[in-house]
Amino acid sequence: MVATPSESCFSSTHTHQEIDMSQTILIPLDLDQPAVLDSVFAAINNIVGTESARLILLTVIPQAEVGDFPYVGTEYVKKLGESAQNQLLRIGADRLGDTLEWQVDVRVGPVARTIVRRADHFDADLIVMASHNPVFLDVLLGSTARDVVKHARRSVLIVRQAEAEAAPAFDEVSHDALAD
Repeated sequence: MVATPSESCFSSTHTHQEIDMSQTILIPLDLDQPAVLDSVFAAINNIVGTESARLILLTVIPQAEVGDFPYVGTEYVKKLGESAQNQLLRIGADRLGDTLEWQVDVRVGPVARTIVRRADHFDADLIVMASHNPVFLDVLLGSTARDVVKHARRSVLIVRQAEAEAAPAFDEVSHDALAD
């Protein structure tokens, strides 16, 4: 039996009592790309500052990881979801603490479509997400960030990796003749 996106969700809310919600920000995180966390949360801190906000940390388990294999049962999907939820709770506690209202949301499905749908579900004012350095397959198949920007009815902020986090985009021995 294969779990569908509507069957597989894990949510948890962390509330700070003094917060008056003024904006809702959806923060999709790829748990396989921890290098972008510093950049994403630096952007969140710049956006939110001392203002009140409701932050939703979202991760989407790609449907390809579970849906393409008919022998993957609901117990496996449940374990993936629980593990992702625990990771998001740790990230939220480490990065956001008790100063803001935040919650976690874990879904299974097509990544970009699920991000857009969850933004609509939460009536998010803004989606803040990382853009990874493109790899060959992203160029051919398209990136999640591009698809979210294309289909979202909400504002989307794409955060690039900080220089220290980013992998070199070119061979350091290479030389740009136009730069001289």
